[in-house]
Amino acid sequence: MTTENSHSETYYLATDTSKGSLHLNLLVELPVCYHNELILDSIRNTLITNLFGSDYLQFGNDSILKIFAASLINEYKITNEPLLEQLDSTAFYSFFNEHNLEGFSLLNDQNIYSYGINRYVFMGGAHGLTTLNYFNFDLKNGKQIKESDLFKVGFEETLTSLLKTRIVEQSNEDPNVETIISLDDTDYWVDAIKPNSNFYITDESINYVFNPYEIAPYYMGITEVVIPFDRLKDMLNKPSVIDYLIYKETVE
Repeated sequence: MTTENSHSETYYLATDTSKGSLHLNLLVELPVCYHNELILDSIRNTLITNLFGSDYLQFGNDSILKIFAASLINEYKITNEPLLEQLDSTAFYSFFNEHNLEGFSLLNDQNIYSYGINRYVFMGGAHGLTTLNYFNFDLKNGKQIKESDLFKVGFEETLTSLLKTRIVEQSNEDPNVETIISLDDTDYWVDAIKPNSNFYITDESINYVFNPYEIAPYYMGITEVVIPFDRLKDMLNKPSVIDYLIYKETVE
């Protein structure tokens, strides 16, 4: 079972609200109940550390967002208030920042728990930056499921080729995008496309996610690559933690 907490707040840098503000929008779902407390604690610790930092492990779910918000506001004040004092009050300037954070559950059954973190940060400049990061846990032991747990030794080259193939295929499935023959016909940085450990497991596929600037320029945004299980079977470990999904068998 999970619980969801939210916190929204806007802090203005000065009484003149046009001079800048920090807008926070935090919405985080966290697991709160599992029959094995050690496994629950292990998963929660990993998620809290990646959402907020290891310093927040000591705080409860009900208070953690307010404490995190207060820390962001304090950092914003320390960074920008001195600049505000140095500038001419008649000059045009502003310090508008934004921090949006969402933590959400995905696959959640008796065997696997998948979780995503969506973060948008704007600190001034031309644009902000959105990142998506995913975590998958084996509920038998609470450990994070890694590529080496899923794939046979030496999987990297084959999976790299498949990722590139699927990007082309997905692009050509979109009626709003011009058909491409090769990634060389796009603005992707082809040599940068490779397994990056940022994936989530569904009941039908393993989906890889590449954030802006990782394999392409900012304007191309986030790239998600969906790889159906039947395209992966030859490179998966046997047995595998996802066998029950692939073969639709019940794992006791």
